[in-house]
Amino acid sequence: MRPIVKDDGAGRVYEEYQDALDDLADQIGLFCSYCEMPIKNAPEVEHVQPKSLEPDLALEWSNFLLGCKSCNSTKGNTPVNLKVIAFPDTDNTFRGLSYNRDRIEVSNSLGEDQAALMGRIVRLVKLHRHPHELQPRDRPTRRDRRYKFRGEAWILAEEMKQTYVDSGHDSTIGKLITDKLALEKGFFSIWMTVFSDHPEMLNGFIKSFPGTAQNCFDAEGAARPRPGGRI
Repeated sequence: MRPIVKDDGAGRVYEEYQDALDDLADQIGLFCSYCEMPIKNAPEVEHVQPKSLEPDLALEWSNFLLGCKSCNSTKGNTPVNLKVIAFPDTDNTFRGLSYNRDRIEVSNSLGEDQAALMGRIVRLVKLHRHPHELQPRDRPTRRDRRYKFRGEAWILAEEMKQTYVDSGHDSTIGKLITDKLALEKGFFSIWMTVFSDHPEMLNGFIKSFPGTAQNCFDAEGAARPRPGGRI
């Protein structure tokens, strides 16, 4: 889950929460703040704390993220206690998860308290859903294709990594991958995981995805604790 950064919203007032869409897109890009899928149609302003439960926050910039329909509808009106759950604009949520072709899991490098923070955000939007899960409640609905698109992104990232290696780490090809292909396909964390042994590419992804919190990564592109965050 890509860690993101927004400005403080000072002086910005919205008559309707949907009016914040362009500002969010400019600052963090049209990607779901949770599953990282590119939102090409019908992006939704996502309320961290549901507006139905916290109406005073319905127009509050600090309460806005971007969501795809699957994550937004799955999260729904579930109450959110910010003290016990990690979010991509407050913690290094990339550091808190591990990715492979099939699954998303809480990183085993975290302490118990940190793992609990990440486990709650995974369950909140059900990022762990997969057709092969034992429990029916952990399998995706017919309309939830996040796992499928994530797998497609993984396959493409692996193919592009091989192309990059075969080219002798050609910088032009690398820039095409970081600045075009990855942005079109989305799923920042997958590209970062597949290219984990190529620091120059990691830095390219960090810079190309709008609003990525660069202070969550060191000079080699490796994840580090977010300053002021819990992970």
